[in-house]
Amino acid sequence: MANGRTVGEVLERVRDRRRSKRCPTCDSTVTIRGFHGEYRWSCLACDAVGFGYRSRSAALEGVRSG
Repeated sequence: MANGRTVGEVLERVRDRRRSKRCPTCDSTVTIRGFHGEYRWSCLACDAVGFGYRSRSAALEGVRSG
């Protein structure tokens, strides 16, 4: 597979990335959006939201930290 990874390793990485994008309130999936250099995350199931992040990775870290 690509970069010397097996199919199992790639699928494990995909699963871990999806798990990291879970709402800290209800454990549902979140979406991360950017507009004019500011990023925010919002839950697709409940009303939880986080905003004011300078980058997509900072927004993802905000989701992880709750």
